[in-house]
Amino acid sequence: MLMQAVILAAGEGMRLRPLTDDRPKPMVLIGGKPILEYTLNMLPKEIEEVILVVGYKQEKIKEYFGNEWSGKHIVYVDQSRQKGTGDALVKAQPFLNGEPFLLLQADDLYHPDDLSALAASDLPAVLVIEHEHPERFGVCTVSPDGLLLELIEKPAHPKGNLVNVGPNLLHHDIFDLDLGAPMLPNGESNLAAQIGIWLSRRPVRAMKGRFWYAIGYPQDLEGAERYVNLFSRKTV
Repeated sequence: MLMQAVILAAGEGMRLRPLTDDRPKPMVLIGGKPILEYTLNMLPKEIEEVILVVGYKQEKIKEYFGNEWSGKHIVYVDQSRQKGTGDALVKAQPFLNGEPFLLLQADDLYHPDDLSALAASDLPAVLVIEHEHPERFGVCTVSPDGLLLELIEKPAHPKGNLVNVGPNLLHHDIFDLDLGAPMLPNGESNLAAQIGIWLSRRPVRAMKGRFWYAIGYPQDLEGAERYVNLFSRKTV
C-alpha cells in the first residue's frame, strides 16, 4: 500500500509580514523557489501521495503545485479556520489509508536523510534536535535505548535541550486521542502535546536529526538561502 505524507501548510505567517500579505507562508521564496517546494522535493522516495492541509490564500499553493509534484499525487484539505495542528491532522484523517504516515510542517527546512530515517522506522517516531533555547519548543526526554519518555510543550524549566522539530512518523492509533481538543492558552489544539499523551499508550522512538532550520521572521530567510545553496552543491 502506498505511503502518505501529511504536510501542514495552512498558516498565515504573521511574523513574516509584509512577505505574506499576498501569499501564504509556505509560498515565501528562498532562492527563487517557495519554501514548500524544497519540502516536497526532500520527501523520501517511499512517499507516493501528499496530503496538503491548506488555508490562508490556498489558491496560491494549488495553482503552483497542481495535483501532482515530482511524481507524487497531491490531495488538498481545507483548514480555513486556524484551530491548531491537532485539528489540521483531524481534517486530513479521512484521506489517510490507515498505514503509518509522515507528518511535517510546510515552512521549515529539513535534511532529506532525516526524513528517510523517519519513514523507515519500525515504531512511531519524532525527530529531535538539540537547541540552545528549548523552552520555545516541545522539549523531549529520551531513554538510553532511544525511546521518547516525555514531550512537554514550551516548559518554563526544560529538563534538557532536545526539542521536537516537527517531522513525525505516526501510526493510525494516534486518532484514538481527541486531537482537536484545545490544548493551548489561545484555545488551539496542539499535536505535540497530544503525542506526549500518546506515549502512555505505546512506544515512540526519538530520532536525532542532523539538520533543521525554522523560518519564522524575515531575517531567517538569509540563513535559509545559505542552506539551500549548500545543499544544491551537496555539501550539507
